[in-house]
Amino acid sequence: MTLLRTETAGHVTTLTIANDRQRNALSSALLNELTAAILSAEAVSVRALIIRAEPGVSTWSAGHDITELPSDGTDPLTWTNPLENLFRTIRRTPFPVIAAVEGGVWGGACDLVLTCDLVVAMRTASFAITPAKLGVPYNTAGVAHFVSGLPLNIAKEMFFTANPLTAEQMAGFGVVNRLVASEPELTSEAGVLATRIASLAPLAIAAIKAEMTALTDASPLTSSTFEHLTSRRNLAWRSADYLEGIAAFAERRSPNFTGA
Repeated sequence: MTLLRTETAGHVTTLTIANDRQRNALSSALLNELTAAILSAEAVSVRALIIRAEPGVSTWSAGHDITELPSDGTDPLTWTNPLENLFRTIRRTPFPVIAAVEGGVWGGACDLVLTCDLVVAMRTASFAITPAKLGVPYNTAGVAHFVSGLPLNIAKEMFFTANPLTAEQMAGFGVVNRLVASEPELTSEAGVLATRIASLAPLAIAAIKAEMTALTDASPLTSSTFEHLTSRRNLAWRSADYLEGIAAFAERRSPNFTGA
């Protein structure tokens, strides 16, 4: 089954996530396809890239594919996992990546949007980071994306409540660059941005993007701090609450978290 469609016109590539049946969940297969498509675009000297869902969707992406989360205490969000690999690929590309957003953006998909360089969103879009609803301790690199992209208290509210924010709120916090009223406007505005970028000096843009990426990377962690964070996350991965969150999702019921 095709999970991703790729179209290139001039120096602009558009990647369309096409798995609405599963709410465009970020499965390993889809993540790997996205990463490969971005690397392929780099190889043919693309100057701007758009990531979007198919027109008319209610969910841009439901986030990490819950069915792929382990239940044996191992950590799926390690440095080498497909989601983090995609984020690193986006940050390292010499061209800007634009997220064109329609519908709900949940969990790891919200992280994906924050990792993109520019965001165009319909006013009806919404954004939520939901690991606390599943008992999932989000990884440090992912938390850093939110802390660097949003006011700290807003990032905390998103993680601690799992409540969605509107596209207008995210625009107010500087995450969304352009707000539009309809899907045709979304396609048009994302295309205008990408075409404008592609018309400018690609080497200069590549250098500036690399500088911005270096300046916004999280500060290096000390070994003791990293060990502490890892031990706290391992504790959560191996907890009864984690298993309860996954079971409740599968059984379509509210989870009963006990803190154990």
